[in-house]
Amino acid sequence: MSTTISLARGAPCPEALDAHLIARCTAAALEADGVRLLSYGTGQGYAPLRERLAAQHGVEPGQVFITNGSLQAFVLLLSTHLSPGDRVAVEEPTYDRALLQLVRHRMDVLPVPVDEDGLDPGALAEACADGRAPRLLYTIPNFQNPSGATLSEERRHAVLELAERHGFLILEDDPYGRLRFSGAHLPGLFELGGPQRVMFTSSFSKTVAPGLRVGYVVAPPEISASLAAAANRTYISPSLLAQGAIEQLVGDGHLDACVRRVTRLMRERRDAMVDGLDQMPEGTRCVPPSGGFFCWLTLPEGMSADALHGPAREAGVVYVKGSDCFLSGGERTLRLAYSGVGPDDVTEGMRRLGSVFRAAAVAATA
Repeated sequence: MSTTISLARGAPCPEALDAHLIARCTAAALEADGVRLLSYGTGQGYAPLRERLAAQHGVEPGQVFITNGSLQAFVLLLSTHLSPGDRVAVEEPTYDRALLQLVRHRMDVLPVPVDEDGLDPGALAEACADGRAPRLLYTIPNFQNPSGATLSEERRHAVLELAERHGFLILEDDPYGRLRFSGAHLPGLFELGGPQRVMFTSSFSKTVAPGLRVGYVVAPPEISASLAAAANRTYISPSLLAQGAIEQLVGDGHLDACVRRVTRLMRERRDAMVDGLDQMPEGTRCVPPSGGFFCWLTLPEGMSADALHGPAREAGVVYVKGSDCFLSGGERTLRLAYSGVGPDDVTEGMRRLGSVFRAAAVAATA
């Protein structure tokens, strides 16, 4: 049996990870501030990194909370500022781990459809007009996980107008935004809407290294402080050494080079996956993303990506079932991550997947 090719995991490929750079930055951070980095810290995170991120986003350091990856901010927010039964709007489809947390925290989930221009503000407006306005909107506006869609600038303004009119907060999750292959940068919701209406979260997992587990959230001071208090109760202190290494890397001007390298690597892999779409059955739909890690496929009528998950694995290729990213439905969809393997593996994975899907399409029409 040939080696299984995973088109499932949204992680940077090995070539994107610069161990020598991380080693140099960690050593420099220890040399400059070793005692503090090797001691207990506060739940809010390493102060120099918080100050640097605050300056970048135009806020006070007290509004920045460093997280163990960006998902932690979402989980702590659900447990400290929302209660079971509170309504949270999410894109449909959305990040499967975020959806899992919403279900585990017993939130009232309001799915908002996504198309190639991102979340549909018209559908959100209808829900609000029907008295179903959320307390929080969780959105990934750039190269969304899983759909790869980017929220258009017009829709960004529309979403912010709805938040202002109906009084809900927005959590803008943007781990992929700097990994753009084509098109112009779009202003973020946080940039457009300001820190009182929009919270911003991101991480260095996609641009530097996921193993460092350094993310952050920018929030109103009272929310940031309560997240830090919850962190203190849970794990006393974060890993300051990893945060110190990131602070050194950013401060020394290496982040832009990391972003350029990862973007180049991801573009090569995206192109290989798009080239492989001709292996899919006629009627398969996919809008190639202009950045990020993922392609989103919708199979022809009568086919099920859920049912074909096992046969695809037997053929040596793995993907994420789209139904995992919906509150219900989505059986014809699947997420393919081109990020974690080489272009040749992407090409071979698409060949194997196409063979399985085409055979199923023929069987469905027989």
